Amino acid sequence: MNHLFRTTYGILAALLCLSTIARAEDLADRVVARLASYPVVRAEFVQTRTLASLTKPVISTGRLEFSRDGLVWQVETPVKAEMAFSATGAAEGGTAQAEMGRLVHALVAGDLSELRQIFDIQPHGDLERWTLELRPKRLEIAQYLRGIVLGGGQHLEAIDVVEPNGDRLAIRMKNFVVAP
Repeated sequence: MNHLFRTTYGILAALLCLSTIARAEDLADRVVARLASYPVVRAEFVQTRTLASLTKPVISTGRLEFSRDGLVWQVETPVKAEMAFSATGAAEGGTAQAEMGRLVHALVAGDLSELRQIFDIQPHGDLERWTLELRPKRLEIAQYLRGIVLGGGQHLEAIDVVEPNGDRLAIRMKNFVVAP
């Protein structure tokens, strides 16, 4: 009888774990589908870059535009600059920018399979307040990227990037406008 109880308990625990995994996978799918459902999203951002070698963070502000074609990132302060990310990577830049371009494209296109090829994804929360933790699967990416945490609700509101050397990038977005 005791053996039967342990076996039944083990089966129930396994089913509960599978159910939790399925719900987590479902949450990631639903979050990415929601983000991809907006044709164009414009927002303002504040970007805080914390470098291990500096005592004060570097703060910049600007505007961005997500579309199915990618992302246009316009820094307004402290120095004006613009960068465009597409499915093939950044308009300028190296490997990190190319990976960011693929990440952005996968998010705006709703391509979770692309994200899962690059990252292990751990979703948390629910559709109204969620986070997706992305950890690189490949060593060549892990050499310059420890992980990314995306967060939001109706929109992608926060991006936190951690590099292996301890440098961090925190991006907060607000004042969203969805356009056709």
